Amino acid sequence: MTYSAPKKIAFICFEGFQSLDLTGPLEVFDLAVIDGKAQYENVIFSPEGGLVASSSGIVVATQPFASLKGFHAMVIVGGVGSDLAMTQRNIVDYISEQSKEVERIISICSGALILAKTTLLDGLKATTHWSLWHRLQSTNPRLDVVKDAIFVKQGNIYTSAGVTAGMDLALAIVQEDCGREISLDIAKGLVIYFKRPGGQKQFSDILQSQSINNDKINQACTYINNNIKQDLSVQRLAKLVNMSARNFSRVFTKELKISPAKYVERVRVHRACLMLENRNLNTAQVADTVGINSADVLSRLFQKYFSVSASQYREHFC
Repeated sequence: MTYSAPKKIAFICFEGFQSLDLTGPLEVFDLAVIDGKAQYENVIFSPEGGLVASSSGIVVATQPFASLKGFHAMVIVGGVGSDLAMTQRNIVDYISEQSKEVERIISICSGALILAKTTLLDGLKATTHWSLWHRLQSTNPRLDVVKDAIFVKQGNIYTSAGVTAGMDLALAIVQEDCGREISLDIAKGLVIYFKRPGGQKQFSDILQSQSINNDKINQACTYINNNIKQDLSVQRLAKLVNMSARNFSRVFTKELKISPAKYVERVRVHRACLMLENRNLNTAQVADTVGINSADVLSRLFQKYFSVSASQYREHFC
């Protein structure tokens, strides 16, 4: 779908904002071009206008709130400065007022904390960066925090997890407005995933395993990730690190809060997600490569984790 005039998007900034929360989605929207015509017009706002510095020292020129009129969407960025911004009534009240004038209300990362200070999230599901789940819930007990989501859409309100998740959300919005091909072209141009499903975990079990201090469990996790097609039974892994199967399973589960079998399953599914991007491989070949018995078993696992089959995942998310 194309539009005769670009949709105007207002980015709400403040001192100490996270630069990528702004520039990530902004670049996605800026690259949405059909037949040489920009589909979005991006404008950056702050309460008083003028130069505003991000937490990393990047300074941007902004327009004052008073000139924020006639916009399609409002994007509330996050950052360390959100702690102060969420206490400033001129920011919170202005977001509440403008919410009646825009078609979309979007928060990136800790921007959700500012949004939660309004009544706009009351009774809705919302998400934010994983380190802020509890703060978001305590900021507004009337909302329902969705943990691990990359982004959440509730009516015309969108909330996303941290930093790069804002780009995932922006790509999803571009797809809503302009179609899959435009969104896919933007993702390719930025060298990022075309689409991570909104319910996908914010951080993987693989990343979590790299943060533990138990050498034997680290060794087992490394072996799993490097030998995904091999026999990865508890007995095999325990023997590898010179532990009894019972003790290995107990220690592994204590360290990672997940059983060895479940960890292996998730790593295989994660690897399958990446391999499905290679359209030269059919689902049976992908399943065999990652150590899953058959294409049917692979699809059942995808239904379990993503509520779509492996083929549907490839079609919609790769």
